[in-house]
Amino acid sequence: MRAEVGDRLVVESPRDDAHRRTGVVTGIRGAGGSPPYQVHWSDAEGGHDALVYPGPDAHIEHPPGGTGAEAEGTDAMHTTKRWNVDVVVEEENEGESARTWAEVGLVADDGTALRGHGMSRKHPTDLDVPEIGEELAVSRALSDLSRQLRQVAAEDINDNTGTPWRPT
Repeated sequence: MRAEVGDRLVVESPRDDAHRRTGVVTGIRGAGGSPPYQVHWSDAEGGHDALVYPGPDAHIEHPPGGTGAEAEGTDAMHTTKRWNVDVVVEEENEGESARTWAEVGLVADDGTALRGHGMSRKHPTDLDVPEIGEELAVSRALSDLSRQLRQVAAEDINDNTGTPWRPT
């Protein structure tokens, strides 16, 4: 990792209930742009300065048109996309048995829309723990979605290279 004064240090959140941290590199203490960095955290972080030894969940963002160490001699480009997966779970009880269905949906920026499906069954002699059925049904739906997404990637590889690729 290399940075210059003015670059942004971004530390991704290790948990879903925490947010990512961003700060501006105000000083370099290591040789050749390497850590540790003096960082001014944004107002959301309390607006304070700290000496930071970035971990594996951190990366440097160079300002547009900057001369960041990673941009030297290259046309560096950083693109971030967010894909959201929608999950719907439905349960049906019949006496002592139950079935749980899950449907997961993904719509990419290019309009690609995929839907995965999964189902689980509770045997009449099993304990009544609905979370287990939900977890199994959703995991199976995500697995189905993953299989479909690999197939789309295989078709795109074939279309763009002329070389067939078979997902495993």
